[in-house]
Amino acid sequence: MPTQVAVAGATGAVGIPIVSELLKAGHLVTALSRSRNNCSAKLPEHPHLSIAEVDYDSVASLTAALHGHAIAIAALPVTTPVGSQDTLIDAAVAAGVIRFFPAEFGTDTNNDKCMKLPVFANKVHAIAYLKDKVAKHPNFSYTALCTGSFLDWGLAAGFLVHPKMHTATIYDDGNLPFSTTTLSTVSKAVVSIIDHLEETKNRHVYIHDAVVTQNKLIELTKTIDGKDWQLTYVDSAVASAEAHLEFLKPNADITKGLMPLLHISVLGKGYGGDFTSRLDNELLSIEEMDDEKLREVIARFL
Repeated sequence: MPTQVAVAGATGAVGIPIVSELLKAGHLVTALSRSRNNCSAKLPEHPHLSIAEVDYDSVASLTAALHGHAIAIAALPVTTPVGSQDTLIDAAVAAGVIRFFPAEFGTDTNNDKCMKLPVFANKVHAIAYLKDKVAKHPNFSYTALCTGSFLDWGLAAGFLVHPKMHTATIYDDGNLPFSTTTLSTVSKAVVSIIDHLEETKNRHVYIHDAVVTQNKLIELTKTIDGKDWQLTYVDSAVASAEAHLEFLKPNADITKGLMPLLHISVLGKGYGGDFTSRLDNELLSIEEMDDEKLREVIARFL
């Protein structure tokens, strides 16, 4: 049976594939946007897709747009300011939404070390805000989907390693295992969670396509094209200390502050980057990739 789903950030890197997968599954999707024209230009035409122009600073505006929707998804970027999801959450409660997906889709923000990284202050605040709302409104609930680093984006942008350029910044020795997931699988997980609302209620849910290391990604690439790589090694503890200082500056350099902190959350020791012990793949019918499938993904970015 189709479910009415509203997506904030529908035209972003995470939002676009989520919208597409929801439509593919037969759901009725509303893309929330400040600009109808900008949103419609980036999304496919579909009879089950509508666009609601909203004021993200107005609970009344968002409540009106969310009326009649069972699910609200915040597919917002990591740079979203602290507290910026509060208005959307308040509107979801007021509109009778039963499940809210906060802007997670990444590292494990239930991990103590991750929670202390300033780059995730917005996510930590949102989870605390959601828990308070859930305690007061028993018909309201949330799911925080943790996916690890996006595999396809991480290869295309060189965030994990850069197959096209055959370069990589290796954290420590490059042998730390971490979970990683393609945006396609992230989207499939969202749809599957809608089919498993009770089992995923008011908790972090963990998925991945594979557990890899930076060195493994490089070695798999070498089996495809045999080329040598230019590697730069950094000490994660030193990188973390420098990035913390940079991030707190008024006009911080993203490449020296935010990005290294995101790297640390995935590639640093003790940040819970390997989801193996708490994985929800079986519940959500997500199969893990073997090395051959990983090679197929890597080959797209050579």
